[in-house]
Amino acid sequence: MDERDVLREWRAFFTSQDITPESLEKAETFLNGLSGESPLHLRLANELADLKNLRKAQPKKRTSAAKSK
Repeated sequence: MDERDVLREWRAFFTSQDITPESLEKAETFLNGLSGESPLHLRLANELADLKNLRKAQPKKRTSAAKSK
């Protein structure tokens, strides 16, 4: 798998506007499969950390049950 393939796979985890726990988990699993010595691994690890921080900073979405109360 070359760098272009890795980046295409990486983008596929975050195709929607929402950063979901599932997409973060899939990205982390994928990242763990890459060589830790790769500059691309470091770049994507930093990006994943940023995405996790963004997810934490996002206001919680209210469920329909919570809205009706």
